[in-house]
Amino acid sequence: MQTQEIKSPRQKNTTKRTHKSGAGLYLNIYGLIIHCDIPSPELAAQMVRPFNYFLHPADEKPKAEITIRTEEIDPPYDQFPAISASFSTPRNIVFKGKDCKIIDYFGSGVIKEENNARLFTMYSRNVNFFQEAFYLLVISLFGQHCDRSKLLRIHALALSYNDTAILLPITPGGGKSTMAMAMMEEDDFKLISDDEPLLDKTGAINPFPIRIGTLDAEKISKIPEKYVYSIDRMEFGQKYFIDIEYWAEKLEKRPLKKSILFVSRRLLNGEPSIEPCSKWKALGTLVRDAVIGVGLYQGVEFLFSHSPLEVFSKIRLASGRFFMAYRLARRSQTFQISLSRNIPKNTEMFKSFIQNLPS
Repeated sequence: MQTQEIKSPRQKNTTKRTHKSGAGLYLNIYGLIIHCDIPSPELAAQMVRPFNYFLHPADEKPKAEITIRTEEIDPPYDQFPAISASFSTPRNIVFKGKDCKIIDYFGSGVIKEENNARLFTMYSRNVNFFQEAFYLLVISLFGQHCDRSKLLRIHALALSYNDTAILLPITPGGGKSTMAMAMMEEDDFKLISDDEPLLDKTGAINPFPIRIGTLDAEKISKIPEKYVYSIDRMEFGQKYFIDIEYWAEKLEKRPLKKSILFVSRRLLNGEPSIEPCSKWKALGTLVRDAVIGVGLYQGVEFLFSHSPLEVFSKIRLASGRFFMAYRLARRSQTFQISLSRNIPKNTEMFKSFIQNLPS
């Protein structure tokens, strides 16, 4: 992972959400309030950028549940306690002690967790590390908050059309970002989330707009530079991201009760198509994409525990998730979409189907 030069993104249009000091940033993500103690305004702007939609008004300082702090120095290994490694992942090694946890990203940076997971300190000189690790940490913490707050994350592209939420799970490489960007060029379509819409306990689909990512540089060629940035990721290399503000007028901001749920499959050859499918088949997709959460970042380094209580709580958690998924499948219209290797054709077929679907 290579270090990149820090460049400030554009200032937001709304003065209430414009921040001059990085140390005073607060995120309010569906009630999860995070204080971002980042002394450098330039670094703060880059790190918080995916979550600009959830920036708390600058003239207020709410009571934060969690603080994330940055130190732009080499990790002070000699100051850390003498604790042994608990486990490792492909991107890090986790050292767990009585009062703190140290997550070492193989020299790129370190995150120290202490004060019963209320304070996280990030050490690095690498801008890419700060951007990627901060994003993953916030997503992990928000995932835990969702489980406490009875919000169910669903790994799917979510669009709205005529007051209806459309949930479309697409596996990597299937053209999810292409379809999302194409649909926002059409009248009456809006974006709920590119990756993980939220189902609340009332049965409504809630927006979670953060950013749209792509590996294809061609997709960003016509988008103004001020809305685009890239990160050289720890495991997977460079990826481009588009600020959600680029589509500011095409964001769905309301919770929607009415929903259409798709089951997707990929074709090696053949024409794309859509046909009705059973609610049980749709539920099976939700078990994978929401109850288990395949494709959703879980942040195992921040969740790890072997205690019997933890195991029992996960069983209860899965039961709660399953009940919410069952209710969603039962009340949704359900279809199976077969996606070909021709992504533009998939997109056109999907658009035509939704536009001609009886209300």
